[in-house]
Amino acid sequence: MQRWLETPPIPSAKAWWQKQARQTRTGLVVAAVFALAGTFSLCASLSRPVPLSATVEGAASVANYAPPLVQEKSAPDAGKVWAATKTWQGTAIRETEQFTVTGHWRVDWLFSPTSPTSTFQVFIYASDGRTLMFIAADSKGGSDTSFWAGPGTFSLRINSNGGDWKVGVQDLH
Repeated sequence: MQRWLETPPIPSAKAWWQKQARQTRTGLVVAAVFALAGTFSLCASLSRPVPLSATVEGAASVANYAPPLVQEKSAPDAGKVWAATKTWQGTAIRETEQFTVTGHWRVDWLFSPTSPTSTFQVFIYASDGRTLMFIAADSKGGSDTSFWAGPGTFSLRINSNGGDWKVGVQDLH
């Protein structure tokens, strides 16, 4: 280490460079140019602010596919009737077709597990099929209902890893 500190680095670097083959030197120069250009590009992009219009447009496009949806403890059903919208049943994973609800609606489910490690989940997605809105069910067995407020078009993803299930969507009229 001490010898290295005593020897000036430029002559030893020059000697190393001259020992390299012509193709190696060319490759190293090209790599250095690309690394330098990439560094300058990164530094320039960090100093530019994101235009507000791009941020607003991105949020607006998500909002177009994701209608407002709120979970309720129970639905205001005085004088109204529940009408079945769709029903599905199975034993494995399923992505449902889209369904449309008008205001207050519910997801009813029944799950009969085949083992103590069986699980069951129901996810609510917006009409684009990619925007996860809420989890309607997460259980190891039994039945229950989750209530929702918000009109729109949705689909469900039903996950089950062992057991029979039945899921229904009902709209309040």
